[in-house]
Amino acid sequence: SEGNDVKPVVNGSGGTHIVLPPYYCPRHMGMVDMMTSRGSFLFFIPWEGYTLVGTTDVKTKPDLHHEVPEDEIQYLINECEKYLSPSLEVRRRDVMSAWYGIRPLCADPNVKDQSSASRDHVVSHHPSNGITFISGGKWTTWREMAEDCIDQVVERDPVLKKKAGPSVSLQTPLIGVGKTKEFPEGWHENLAVKISQRFDLAFDVAEHLARNYGTRAADVLAEVDMDSVKGSRSGLYKHYPRLYEGAAATTGYPYLEAEVRYAIDYEYACTPADILARRTRLAFLNSTAARLALPKVVEIMAQSFGWDQARQAQEHEKAEQLLARDFAGPVPNKQGATLRTACTADVKDIFDQFDVHKRGYLSKDGIDRVAQELGFPLTGQELQVAMSEMDVSGEGEVDFPEFLAWWNNCQGSKALQKKIFMGVRTGSKWATLSE
Repeated sequence: SEGNDVKPVVNGSGGTHIVLPPYYCPRHMGMVDMMTSRGSFLFFIPWEGYTLVGTTDVKTKPDLHHEVPEDEIQYLINECEKYLSPSLEVRRRDVMSAWYGIRPLCADPNVKDQSSASRDHVVSHHPSNGITFISGGKWTTWREMAEDCIDQVVERDPVLKKKAGPSVSLQTPLIGVGKTKEFPEGWHENLAVKISQRFDLAFDVAEHLARNYGTRAADVLAEVDMDSVKGSRSGLYKHYPRLYEGAAATTGYPYLEAEVRYAIDYEYACTPADILARRTRLAFLNSTAARLALPKVVEIMAQSFGWDQARQAQEHEKAEQLLARDFAGPVPNKQGATLRTACTADVKDIFDQFDVHKRGYLSKDGIDRVAQELGFPLTGQELQVAMSEMDVSGEGEVDFPEFLAWWNNCQGSKALQKKIFMGVRTGSKWATLSE
């Protein structure tokens, strides 16, 4: 039957995860508490150079997109403080990214006992029609899942079993492990060193390529536009263009622009969100950096796919909305994601106009002074209201994530934001509101 009488197989268990700066966790050691104040478990581990904390456990329906509950983020912050030194305080603004994942809870509809659901995968066989199917599982166990399912299929069919022979999963190397022309030894522990030396790469980039692509790293680097490769400031290696450089050398990420082209050519990437959330991990590590890298991703994809200006704008807007909905950041968003009045890159441009000393934050006096210099002085009341809305930490300073959250979520300040937007953009390509 394919009708409404078919029993459901999978339900969901939702969980929130947060990413904190690397100094909260040793690089090679993590921990897990199997019984938190809620009775669930919590892990606190190093991940991609940062600290990953999770997770909550709430029954939910499976879906592809889910806003991150703010109270769940705060719960994780409160809970992980129990394992840190009393001198350390995890601040809400330390949350670089947060997301909500849904784990499958599976039940076998072809067995009598339906009282329990499994967090592992389930292989089920229908005794009447002979169909065997698999459900549930995790990305990290996909090989075991495939082997388990096929083993049960051939075990029930002597003819298939005779043809199939034993499983070769354990003898089949993962993609990126095998030998290549560039790396005839295959993957080994010093592959990152080999990549760094052969291509004059910064070691953080070489480590990233070795860990994520293995011996396919040479294929990724073949996508580099060599005219854009420059010498580094230190002269020790070449500077390959990155998706997000950061304000300083220590705040960038190792993802290369070449990875966008590689993902299109070899990994079926079709949208900017594919790149930022499903090929690289930038959105998972730093949601603000992902939004700032978005224009560059759209530009590169437009070159590959031949997108015109209208299509680029459409893809940019869709990605902005997805990133805003699926990933939280340093500033609480208790109102949920709303349609952006300006893209993140535009808001960053406005922030940078005010941040004339490049300190990474704004003060009330600084905003007042720059607004006057740019020819659109703000009233005392406008400044007071804006600072009270932006400065959620009450420190008298506003960083970019706070400025971005104010711009996108404070509906009562739209008139002031329009005034700032037009004042900053005077003489630029957005000289008038209609444009």
